[in-house]
This record gives sequence, structure tokens and C-alpha cells, in this order.
Amino acid sequence: MNYRHAFHAGNHADVLKHAVLLYCLDALKRKETPFAVLDTHAGRGLYDFAGSEAERSPEWRDGIARLWDWPEPPSLVARYLEAVRSFNADGALRTYPGSPALVTTNLRDQDAFMACELHPEDAAALRRTLPRKANVQVHERDGWEALGALLPPTQKRGLVLIDPPYEATDELEISVEALRASMKRFAHGMYLWWRPLKSGAALDAADAEISSFNDRDTLRADLWVATPQREGKLVGSSVFLINPPFGLKEVLKEALPFLADALTKGQSGWKLRLN
Repeated sequence: MNYRHAFHAGNHADVLKHAVLLYCLDALKRKETPFAVLDTHAGRGLYDFAGSEAERSPEWRDGIARLWDWPEPPSLVARYLEAVRSFNADGALRTYPGSPALVTTNLRDQDAFMACELHPEDAAALRRTLPRKANVQVHERDGWEALGALLPPTQKRGLVLIDPPYEATDELEISVEALRASMKRFAHGMYLWWRPLKSGAALDAADAEISSFNDRDTLRADLWVATPQREGKLVGSSVFLINPPFGLKEVLKEALPFLADALTKGQSGWKLRLN
């Protein structure tokens, strides 16, 4: 439990993950019926780019900062930038909203949010950050355990965001097994699973395992901005969705090549797969 997202907030991985997250939330709001969002690894909610973590590891400068003043980005990116700008009212990029902040600012009164964060300091910060409302809950608990305890939601429909820190070497396998169990409880739910793009073969194997127990539609989007040999660190990420919302594939077709070009640090690229 050493991972702290403050060192990585606003980087290229957050750009992809949060742009897709916002599209999923907007899709859920197309219907009046209530929905729930479960975030298994929520973090602290808001991140200060003037804070010590961001100053020590300013990954945001090669992420959202490159997009901040872009005149006419694709619709998926424009929606994402609009959401982040709402936390920076004077137009200067100082604050970055994590997934809990993005969810709660896009939640209706009839909807619900369940945020899980095991790290005590981050859980305390999350409670201070999020609105004190009956439909917003912060759970200081293990996110994997929470999937079994909190699904299915009483709202009957919703989104599950799975974004673990990947400190453990078997976290991909843990995620797959968590999805296997969750699909038995909440098969019609929308799932958004973020993964680091370090080994394409490992992700392919994970996806194949999911297809062995899941017959629902899936979508995978990969974005990389440099080569591992040059960087020696995270240079790409992947989002995998079960029951993806209508229209997401089309907006990603437009957004991914734009992001690969805008965020590149050398050799970049993207892939999109819908099953």
C-alpha cells in the first residue's frame, strides 16, 4: 500500500482513463432511472500541482498540460478538459480532479457513489474533498473485498471503475478474478478497468481469460506515448470495458490518434478493439 497517485495525477494515463470515465457517466445519465458508481481504488479525490508530490514527479506536464490550451480538440477530449477546467475557475491549471471528484460533480440526486480507499491518509483526504451527501459514501476498505460486499447496487444499474495500483505482480490476475466474481452478481453493469501497458501479451492473456466467462460486449483502447526502452517507466495504458456505452468506439476512433500525437514523447501509437 505504498502507491500514491499524487505523483502521477494528470499524466497520459489519467487523460485516457478520465476521458472515458466521463463519457460513461454521460451515457448513464441519458436515462432518468438512477444509477450507482463503485470506485474500487479511489485515491484522495483532488490533487494540487503545486504540492510536493507533483513537483517531485511532474508527469502532468506531459499529460493534461499539453492539452490545456488546445483550440479544437476532439469531442471526447473537449468534454474531459471542460470537466477539469471546472476545478480551475481562473483558467490556470493548478488542481486536478481524480475519479471521485469527477464522479460526484456529475452525479444526480437520484444516483449514488461508493468510493473505496484503503490508505488511511488518502481516505481521510477523500472524506474532506467529497460532498457530505447521503448518496456519496467513502469506504476505508479493500476495494477487492468491496466488490463482493457492494454489488449489485440497489439502483440496479451503474458503473464499476477498477483502477488498482499494480504494486503486486499478480494484480492483473487478481483483477480478472474480481471481474469474474462481479459479473456473477452484476452482469448487466458497465465495467471500466484501467491497466498499465507494459506487456501486450499479458493484457491479451487477461482479455482472453475474461472472454472465457463473459459473453457481453467488450471494448479495449490502448494508448502509448513512448517506448519502454527509452523511458524505463510507464509509457502507455489500456482501458478495458465490459458493456461499453453506445458511441464510445466512434469517439475513441477520433480521440486516440489525436492523443497519441499530442502527448507523444517519441514513438507513440494507439489500438482500439471491440468484441
